[in-house]
Formats: sequence, C-alpha cells, structure tokens
Amino acid sequence: MEKILTIIALLSMSASSVAHQQPVLDQISVSGQANVASVPDLFEFSVYVEEQGERVQDLNGLVAAKTQAIIDNVVKFGVAKQDIQSMRVQLNPWYEHKQNETRQMGFRLSREINFTLRNIEKYDQVIDAVLSTGVTRIEGFTYRVEDPQPGYLQALELALTDAKLRAKRMAETLGVKLGKVLTIQENSSYSPAPMAQESLMRSQSSNSLPGQIQTSARVNVVFLLVE
Repeated sequence: MEKILTIIALLSMSASSVAHQQPVLDQISVSGQANVASVPDLFEFSVYVEEQGERVQDLNGLVAAKTQAIIDNVVKFGVAKQDIQSMRVQLNPWYEHKQNETRQMGFRLSREINFTLRNIEKYDQVIDAVLSTGVTRIEGFTYRVEDPQPGYLQALELALTDAKLRAKRMAETLGVKLGKVLTIQENSSYSPAPMAQESLMRSQSSNSLPGQIQTSARVNVVFLLVE
C-alpha cells in the first residue's frame, strides 16, 4: 500500500513540475480592414424582345429578326460579338381576361440579350441604338471591374497592416511588446459589389459615369505578446 502511495505522489509531483515548466502563451487577436477604390472598366445591361401571337413559328421568326437587328446596331459601336449573349428564351401561354372569362389567345415568346461594353463612354449611344429597334424593355445597368483581384490583393495587404498597427498600439498600452504572428485568417474574398445605375436612362451626360468601386478586405490576426 505504501509503495502505491509513493508512486502516486511521484506522479503528482512530476505532473506538477511539467505544468510549472510549460510556458503560458500570452496572445492578442486583432481584426484589420481596408478599402481600395477601383475605376470600373465594364458596363453591362440587358434588353428583352417579346412577341405574342397564335403560332410559335411566326413568333420565333419575329423575335429572331428583331434580335439580329439589335445585335447589328450594337456591333457598329465596336462591341465584340463575344460580349453579346442571347441564349435565354422563354415561351409562355398568352391569356386575355374579358367579361369574367379567361381565354388563351396564343403564346408569348421572349428573349433576353445581355451586353457587355468595354468602352463605357459610349453607353448612351449604344442604348439609343438599342431603343431604336423597338425592344420591349431594357434593364440591369451595372458597372463593374473586369479583373477585381489586383484591387483586392492591395486591400488585403492594407488590412494586414491595419491589424498589425492596431495590435501594436494595444500592446504598447498594456506595456508589452508584439511578438510573432501565430495565425492569420482571411475573412473576405475579392468580389467588389457591382454599381447599379438605375437613373442612367435619364442622363444625357458622360458625367453620369461612375467614379470608383470600393473593394473591401478583412482579416483576423493573432499575435504573440512578449515582455
């Protein structure tokens, strides 16, 4: 029995010694954030062509002809054909309501055409050319940056610098020094929000072009604190 008690005591002393010798890490977790402004280089919008009638074959011919006219008008302003997409087509029944009665009169065929302009200063001329073809509606005016990664990487570097500055100030206030970095966590991704221009149709001046798009980056950094 005494032998067992002696072993338990030795194990307790050994565990206490290891716990005493193991250093306790003092650390600080800091968030950093930064924004970088980028000038948009793309302008995107969508137009819709719609026809209704009794025969789908006739409707398809009308929509196809009008679609081609729109594309031909836009191409004249230097818009590349690869920047034009017109694959989405919808066919729905066409109903009319008369004297408390609903009757199917035929079908409604519509096609969506998406445009990407790389020379955004010509947006108003392109829109006028599209409207002259008699489109059903036009919407989705958006400015964006084609390659957002460089701006995001710059914002990420600034966010890390911001985190380090915050941690350094906090450490100095506590009377300790900032040590090595323990962990870094990226809390964002490079996806600048597109800038919508809802009132674009009413503008007749290039002054309506956007100034800049903000790209944000956020990080969380854990630093070691040393005396």
